[in-house]
Order: sequence, then C-alpha cells, then structure tokens
Amino acid sequence: MKRALWILVVLSIPFFSAQAQEASKILDTYRRNFTIASLDVKIQILQDAASGKNAADMGPLYEQALEFVTDNGSLMASDARFNQLAAIAAQQIGVVKYTASKGGLWKLFQIDSDTQTLQNAAIALGVVGAGDPDTIANLNHYVDTQNNLFAGGKQPDMIVLTACMQALGSLGDPSSFPILFSAMNVGYPDKITAVAKDALLSIKGDFQALLTGVIKDRPLSEKRLALQMALDSDKLTSDQKAQVSQFALDISLHSSAADAAAKDGFRDMRFTAARALGDRAWAPAASLLVEHLDTTIGEFDKGLVDTNHLLDAIGELGATGTHDAAVRLTQYLVLINSYTEKGKAYDEKVVTSILNALGALGDKVAFDDLMYTQYLNYPTGVKKAARAALDKLKW
Repeated sequence: MKRALWILVVLSIPFFSAQAQEASKILDTYRRNFTIASLDVKIQILQDAASGKNAADMGPLYEQALEFVTDNGSLMASDARFNQLAAIAAQQIGVVKYTASKGGLWKLFQIDSDTQTLQNAAIALGVVGAGDPDTIANLNHYVDTQNNLFAGGKQPDMIVLTACMQALGSLGDPSSFPILFSAMNVGYPDKITAVAKDALLSIKGDFQALLTGVIKDRPLSEKRLALQMALDSDKLTSDQKAQVSQFALDISLHSSAADAAAKDGFRDMRFTAARALGDRAWAPAASLLVEHLDTTIGEFDKGLVDTNHLLDAIGELGATGTHDAAVRLTQYLVLINSYTEKGKAYDEKVVTSILNALGALGDKVAFDDLMYTQYLNYPTGVKKAARAALDKLKW
C-alpha cells in the first residue's frame, strides 16, 4: 500500500510541475502584453486575466497594474480609465489574496479620491493586511481622520469609510478598538454607526481591557459611553462590570476638569460608576467609595448636587460591607451629631440613611456613637433608627 502511494506521488510530480510551468508562462504573457498595451487594452487584459482558469496566479499582474496607476497618479483625475484599471486591480488583489500588494493598495489612498477605487482597495486591505502593522496603522489613521472631519462638520466619503471600517473589523487588531468606538459614537447615520459597531465587536482581545483603555485614554464623552457599554454588555460578567466601574470611578475622581461642562461630565460618570459598584456590593472599591462620599458631601454642602445623590453615596459605600465603610460612616454620624448639638439643622433623610447603613454593616466600631445619637435632639424616627442599628451590631 505504501509502495503504491509512493508511486502515485512520484507520477504526480511531472503533472503538477507542468501545471506550474503553464501558469507561469500565462502570467508572463499577460505581463508582457500589459507593458506594451494601450490603456484600454490594459483594462481588457486585467478583465481577461481575472476570468481565466489561472486567475489565482495573476497577483503579480495586478500589482504591476497598481504600479502603473500610481506612477501616473497625476492623470487619474482627468482620465477615468486609470480609476477603472486601479479598481479592477485592487478588487482582484483581494480576491486572490496577493499579500505582496499591501503597499500598492495603500498608495491609492494617497493619490486618488475615486470612491469605487478606494472602496475596492479598502476591501482588499482587509484581506491581505492581516497582521501587518503598517496596514492597520494606515487604516486606523484614515478612519480616525474621517471621524474628526465629521465631528468638525465636514462630510467624508461614507462608502469608502464604511469599507475601511469593515476592513478593520476583518483585521481585528486591538489597536483599532478606540478608533471604531469613536466612529460608533461620533454621530454618523444609523447604517454607518451599525457598521462601526459590528466592526468593533469583531476586534480580537480582552473586551474588558479594550473598554478600560477607552476610559483611560479617550475624551470624556467616550469615557462615559465606554462605561455605559460595559454595563450594558452581555460579553462581561457582573464582576468584570464592577472592575470596569471601579476603574471609571478612579478616573472620574482623579481627573482634572478645565471647565464646568467637563466637571459635570466627570461627576455624572462618577455617579454611574458608583451606582454600579453599589448594586454589586463591590468591596474592593470601598476606599474609592469613601472618597466618592467625601466628594459628594462637599458638593452637597455647596449646592452642586441634591439629597438623592448624597443618599446614594451613603448607600453605595455601606453596600461594600467593609470595616472601612463603617469607620467612614461613623465619622459622618459624629459630624452630624455635632451639628445637631449646636442646633444646626441637617437633613433627616441623610441621618437615617447613615444609621440604616451602619445597622446593615453591623460593625461594632459604631457602637458609642449610635448610643449617643439616641440622647440628642433628633425626631423619634431617627432615634428608633439608631436603636435598630445598635441591635444589629455584631459582637
């Protein structure tokens, strides 16, 4: 059996060798004819090569056509045949996956503006550019530039832009994630936005890390959208969403804001992140939620936020179930008790919220001050809440 197989292999070698020689001869003939042909005949040669039985071997011919077009780039605007030639060559390079033509395809973006040509070139780059840093960087830069132009009120070529975003999705490089995320949120028409989202979801890599990267490095508007995307995503677990929220809370607490609008934006992101952490009773974020409470108290005292935000901050910290939370909430109770002793009014809802949180925490660090609260000039409801909290302390 092995001997028969060996004989078959040996007998097949001349056959495949003959096929390769024939394909090489046909390619050489096409290339020679292309060199001497008129522009109209060059187009016909490409069309014939693409439809022939050896079409898969015609990559060098299509690259030759690209070189001819780019060498005569100054004529493309005045003679549509150059664009036709370039469009055919670009399309066929993608069809036969001729990776050697990556550079030639990108040159078309530098010398041409024809929609069909650049669309075909982008589609082909999405096939032949896999793993090539230059191709990926070039497409990233193109899409990023179009995003910025659109944000500035200018209209990009949506057909070419769509093809470039689809190419980035096909290439799947993580470096494209923030670019596509921006495209998804810059305000393009719904169909373009959907293309950007599909491409973004095709990116390879850790989805949590990719979103965290947007929160870290991109503009504030995109930071907030990335956080919301994380919370809405079915690709992340609840713990992963908490980790993204913790990172977003850290960023929002420690980022400087140059104007009131930016301050409001970071504040809103802070509230969203803290709410997500409270909902998940995320203990690792306790220290950040202490800082969030401190910041919210300051904003409440200045009239920048309402009571509900302060109540949320108290509850979110209490939900962590940590000793640090009990210590900070006890300190807050001490402060309010001191105000009450001096006859300074304080919101009853806030006091009750602190007492309820301390009761839920059950940490004995609050014992002395819960006891003392009962002797101050608080309404009956507050004193009952203090008593209830005392009864829940663990010893």
